[in-house]
Amino acid sequence: MRFRWIVILAALILSAFVLFENEGEDGHTVSLANVAQNIQLGLDLKGGIFMQLEVDVEDAVNHYVEEQAGTIKASLEAENITVGSSEPKVKERKVVLRNLASTVSLDDALQKVKTMYRGYWNISGDTGELILTLRDAAKEEVKDEAVKQTVYKIQNRIDQLGVSEPNINRVVGTNRIVLELAGTDDQARVQKLVKEPGQLEWRMVANAALNTAPRAEDLQPYLKPGFKILPIKEGEGFYLLEPVMMTASNVSRVMASRDETGFPAIGITLDRAGGQIMDNVTKDAVGRQLAVILDGKVLTAPVIRQRLSNSFVISGSFSAGEVDDKILQIKSGSLPASVRILEERVIGPTLGRDAIRQGTRAAVAGFGAVMLFILLYYRLAGLFAIGALMINLILMLGMLAGVDAILTLPGIAGFILTIGMAVDANVLIFEKIREELRLGTAVKNAVDIGYKSAFVTILDANITTFIAAFCLLLLGEGPIKGFAIMLMIGIVCSIFTAVFCSRTFFITYLHFNASVRKLSIWPIWGGSPSATPQ
Repeated sequence: MRFRWIVILAALILSAFVLFENEGEDGHTVSLANVAQNIQLGLDLKGGIFMQLEVDVEDAVNHYVEEQAGTIKASLEAENITVGSSEPKVKERKVVLRNLASTVSLDDALQKVKTMYRGYWNISGDTGELILTLRDAAKEEVKDEAVKQTVYKIQNRIDQLGVSEPNINRVVGTNRIVLELAGTDDQARVQKLVKEPGQLEWRMVANAALNTAPRAEDLQPYLKPGFKILPIKEGEGFYLLEPVMMTASNVSRVMASRDETGFPAIGITLDRAGGQIMDNVTKDAVGRQLAVILDGKVLTAPVIRQRLSNSFVISGSFSAGEVDDKILQIKSGSLPASVRILEERVIGPTLGRDAIRQGTRAAVAGFGAVMLFILLYYRLAGLFAIGALMINLILMLGMLAGVDAILTLPGIAGFILTIGMAVDANVLIFEKIREELRLGTAVKNAVDIGYKSAFVTILDANITTFIAAFCLLLLGEGPIKGFAIMLMIGIVCSIFTAVFCSRTFFITYLHFNASVRKLSIWPIWGGSPSATPQ
């Protein structure tokens, strides 16, 4: 009996601590006011922004092919295999390498290419023209990874807004993402964060007699496969840029820095592969311009003064604020594909306040009606059930705060539902005890039989409900997920309180009243049946 009370008290103390404790600027505080901070409210209760996004997975494959055309060429040249040209055929999902040459035999060079890239590409042709065709399995992997990376990178960007518990999830089996940001209404900034690709590229400015021009049309005759024409600055002409040399995937660290003149700049540290590519490309490019492009805009195109390695700065007459914004985008990573906003709405907190107020009233009214009924119908046993129900409520709130779950309007419905489920378990137990008492079983034995017999039924019913709730949690989104979480928490707490706690109350009562021959478990309007204890 002592062990049972220790378990109950430990559970109550832990739940209360999780509910009332909070760590702030002034250190740890324990206060009733912390409950509002520890229980996170969902979008429907707190208000905020709801968006449904769609990732253009075909664009992700296109971008992957275009990016690989440049990185494959740079990687091969880092391995002492010279590539005359690398042409991306985006629509055909191919990369064509022409005029391969090497310091070793061409057969060895060809074999090395196949070894390096046969996992993702079907390779055909010879060193004169080598065709790499993206495998079907690789396409699906690129598409799936694009959605996963978009979720991850949008999450990183949204974290900078300081939104508590943002809900960003992929709709299972699709390329859609649901975004719920409770407590924020800065719609324009959120749109900017989720739509701007943040794609960082390095491209050499074409080393030709005409590599810049006042009009884009003047550069069209010089446009080759993989090349791109981008404006220098507004009203200052256009660059002719060579294929992608490197992307943000090769950046290992980015930080605020200063250029040679002391102006704010972006410090970049590359990983090993990126350092090798940069070193190999710039060793023979002193005097040429290296353009840094973010989201299709040339940030800067400095002249290469010396051979670069894995650490350098990007300058471009930036302000300190601009440097911080660009570092944020680079750190969070570029989106692998364009994102469309399919649905967008701002939800005000008024509905949330009404829902909380009405939900609280419903919970109090339901709880009061249940308490009154079981007190009248089960008397002392009903009082034990009420005590277990009170513990159940505290444990549920403690678990809700402890697992950082988000309380939604359907979650409140699940909360109220579990109150009824908790009482239902006690009803099964009490009716079984009554049945045994009618048969003349002694009080202590009737209680033991009642709990043991009903336990299997209670466990079976709750496990099946828990499995259903778990499936809703895995497959559901938004409100459905909130309902599932609250239902699962309620089931766990209900089994503990209805079976363990209420039985502890009975055991304690019978321990101090060992000679009792009648149990107060019958309706107040009817007496107990006369039976001879066995």
